[in-house]
Amino acid sequence: MYAFCFENELYQMENHINTKFFFKVIYILKRLTDEWGEHVITQFIPGFKMGYIPVFMCIGTDGISNNEVARELKITKMAASKILKELYALKLIASEKDPLDARSERIFLTPKGKEISTKVKESADGLVAEYRKVTGDENYDGAIDVLLAITRYHEEIKIKH
Repeated sequence: MYAFCFENELYQMENHINTKFFFKVIYILKRLTDEWGEHVITQFIPGFKMGYIPVFMCIGTDGISNNEVARELKITKMAASKILKELYALKLIASEKDPLDARSERIFLTPKGKEISTKVKESADGLVAEYRKVTGDENYDGAIDVLLAITRYHEEIKIKH
């Protein structure tokens, strides 16, 4: 009987862990937000993929270099270049020589890119507003703070290793 109780408690604990298992939650949230984005964002421009969003939104209004994109998003230069090439093909970005470094190019949003960027931002703001309705402002802000703290933790341990 003692072993049964222990096994039952262990089973309940495993179910609880599985329900709130951090990596599972992050995976499912990413998958669901990607699905949302594929449905919403691709309405603005066919061929646009959710994987482009971090790079695309990183460009901003001041322009950015390929190296800066890679550094900011913690991806390889090759990965950044691949996505930038696809954004060029969609005519969402253009580049020009960097006035401070002739070996480098600054990447900018085209007028079409600025239009899509505005629509993406408005859509994302709308989704965040829905999140805030569901969770409340304080819980939403707290969740973001927790995710940022976890991100900083991983950045710090990566530096140490």
